[in-house]
Amino acid sequence: MIHSSTYFITAAAVFFVLLTVVSLYSFSRVRRASHSSWESLVKRLVSVDRKTIEVIALDLMREQVQTETETGHAGLDASRILEMIGGLQGLEILKKNSEVLIDIAAHLEHWYPEALGVAEELRLEARELEWHVDRLRGAAKTGNLEVSFPAYGQQAIATYYQMTRELLAFCAKTNPLMHAALVTTL
Repeated sequence: MIHSSTYFITAAAVFFVLLTVVSLYSFSRVRRASHSSWESLVKRLVSVDRKTIEVIALDLMREQVQTETETGHAGLDASRILEMIGGLQGLEILKKNSEVLIDIAAHLEHWYPEALGVAEELRLEARELEWHVDRLRGAAKTGNLEVSFPAYGQQAIATYYQMTRELLAFCAKTNPLMHAALVTTL
């Protein structure tokens, strides 16, 4: 009986500590982003080929809506997508850019409180993107990157594309100058 209550108290304490650490990390990230200038945040974005991202993401979306037999569209080949995006390094760039997108949304919260919802949605999507990239990293270590890429790579790219569209849509509604700066960068 004493052992079970000790385990419970220990588990509760560990949970509380983890929750505190995560909260402090999130708070410090938002604080850092809000103190950064708009220009410094945009400069942190690594340039990617927007058109390639769009083609790959829309191909996946088209596949999800219609099957190959309905459209006669076979979709992009996984090895071609891997080459188009620049391999695992290209996905790492998208992952880093997704973190910057979150920081930009957090920065926008200073003037637009409704940006909180956008930032939270971007955080969830960035977690998904990170999950896909982590799976591909593991597959690359075992020599299965090309086999695993169709399941995770294109989905990661589509998630990044969705993140950029959400941030651009928010900026278009709230601040046309920031939107114009992001359109040329994203």
